Amino acid sequence: VHLDSAQVQMPGHLKSMKLWSLNPQTGLWEEEGDFQHDRSRRSKREERTFLVGNMEIRERRLFNLDVPESRRCYIKVRTYRSERYLPSEQVAGVVVSVINLEPTAGYSSNPRAWGRFDSGVTSSNG
Repeated sequence: VHLDSAQVQMPGHLKSMKLWSLNPQTGLWEEEGDFQHDRSRRSKREERTFLVGNMEIRERRLFNLDVPESRRCYIKVRTYRSERYLPSEQVAGVVVSVINLEPTAGYSSNPRAWGRFDSGVTSSNG
């Protein structure tokens, strides 16, 4: 895999760029490997820095070049029998699905770019 480092818009991302593959069983991105810097000359006048990485393809998967993000969004959901929201009417065992929307620069969310799906079951404490 060769990536021209001039195509990376944020220079700080060059060192943390990783190759990922989507696991079809879990639906999660798995890290495949790191990149090393390689300075190459294609001609006497042109010098480029490439990010070079190796990978072994074991099965047909989707691949992605990206920088790991540590941002998290925590939510707490409580479900109730009615719109009065009384503690005595709180319901446990409800499956709640959450879809976060990946933001695009300048916008709070981009409905065309669903980031991650997750679901959980409510307990007596939400």
